[in-house]
Amino acid sequence: MKRIEHTVFAEPESVRLRSPFWALIFPQADEERKRERMRGQAEAFINETGAENIISVTEHAPTLGPFSIVVWWHHEVPNSDTPVIRPFVEQP
Repeated sequence: MKRIEHTVFAEPESVRLRSPFWALIFPQADEERKRERMRGQAEAFINETGAENIISVTEHAPTLGPFSIVVWWHHEVPNSDTPVIRPFVEQP
């Protein structure tokens, strides 16, 4: 059985505490270096997981929010008798 999971690579919480006002006036000089470092971490994870197991890679770069990379991937898990819990959708 295959299981789909995701891994998020995001800026540390301490980096995100900058005021949006100051971010507009004095943009961080090393912001792109931090993003490249995160891209490197995501690439290392993808290489470790195996490119054939990767479903998608998405970068989220909001104007004033944190930068993050989301990697969706799948892997084989042993079959078990544990039931799969699915969300309930209420019909109107």
